[in-house]
Amino acid sequence: MKDKKPKKLISIGGIKLQIEENSKKIENKQKKFFISMLNRLVSIQERTDKVFTEYGINLIMYEDLYFQTIEDLIYEYYGNRVAEVMFWFVNGIKIENEEEQYIEDKENGKRYKVKTPLQVYNVCKKLKLFKD
Repeated sequence: MKDKKPKKLISIGGIKLQIEENSKKIENKQKKFFISMLNRLVSIQERTDKVFTEYGINLIMYEDLYFQTIEDLIYEYYGNRVAEVMFWFVNGIKIENEEEQYIEDKENGKRYKVKTPLQVYNVCKKLKLFKD
């Protein structure tokens, strides 16, 4: 994620003002965007699975180019590490609740349980997986 503060230069009555967005506000917007994106990806996957299981219609060939485009954009925006975690979560959400899902820190072997997009975001942030 980019930590650069967007700056706006406006002119009011001949006076030029430079306005910076609060870094906490930027972080909250990025967090909400990440969670919203991950929720949508899970929803899309669930609908695809439902159509297949209930009606026997396989939409994968139809949706393939859309998913490739979405994946490319996510890899470009978040970087490889976060994108891999996101797609692992989307595909792993189908796992029954008895099986725990973890993100493991490769440096110390510590495992972080994740059940929600918010937890995924918090662990990615804690492990500094977001690209600069």
